[in-house]
Amino acid sequence: MIESFLDINSELDKSNFVIIPAKIGGTSVGRKGAEKAPEKIIHASWQIEDIDTELKINFTHCGIHTTEAVNNLDELEEKIRYIVSKGKIPITIGGEHFITYRILKGIKSFYGKISAIFFDAHADMFREFEGNKLSHACALYLSIPYLEDFICIGVRNISPKELEEIEKLRVENKFIFFEDFFDKNPFTPSIEKLKEKIESLSKKSELIYLSFDYDFIDPSSIPHLSTPEPPGFSFREATYILKFIISNFRGNICGADFVEMCPDEDGKSFHSEVSAAKIIAKTISYTYFYKLRDKK
Repeated sequence: MIESFLDINSELDKSNFVIIPAKIGGTSVGRKGAEKAPEKIIHASWQIEDIDTELKINFTHCGIHTTEAVNNLDELEEKIRYIVSKGKIPITIGGEHFITYRILKGIKSFYGKISAIFFDAHADMFREFEGNKLSHACALYLSIPYLEDFICIGVRNISPKELEEIEKLRVENKFIFFEDFFDKNPFTPSIEKLKEKIESLSKKSELIYLSFDYDFIDPSSIPHLSTPEPPGFSFREATYILKFIISNFRGNICGADFVEMCPDEDGKSFHSEVSAAKIIAKTISYTYFYKLRDKK
């Protein structure tokens, strides 16, 4: 029997959001096991009660359906195509970050024009990494051909090779580094640069896709990661940024993925799993609040 995210499982036809567990990994050069995260995160989500205390939304009203897990990229893209063709919002729980480009390929086949925001401590702009062109370190590079536009926020670890690729593609202005958020105040993030980028994105596409690598958040909040990278955004800062983005797009989110959390077999990663589930729940809550609730 499939466990359901938040222990809620609306019928597919009556749902707004479709949770897809993507048990796909194997390329990480850091901590292994991201392919085991979907099941753990979904199970941990049962700790979250039905009410979002910030927006006073009952999650049971959001229309959340959970599908069977997918185990390879072809299955994932096929399922994405089916879900978006039914007018649903796919929420993929990974798994490693290279899954994103196949999700975008599937969504683009239906919507045509989409843009994306990547939340990541790393640029993921390698053309290939250690001889592998399908690595988690190539996630953004692989995704660019399917996007009208994008921005990548929170980067705080980047290699010279990635900078070369960024310069070749002339996408230097698509990155907001972690330090850019704190250039005015070292203790409080500023969203002025983000606001400018979002205004530019909205001119290219009304629909936005969110790709959330959990290492965007400081590892003190989610320590069980493929490649933890301190310092990072606090949990509260991360949800504030998510809310700011989703509200500015009026909830027009065409999909999202959440990747690179690596659970322990002995249960010591439960704190990370609950935190990972809460980020997904907040994304659903914000999207529902700013787009769907008034249609009920």
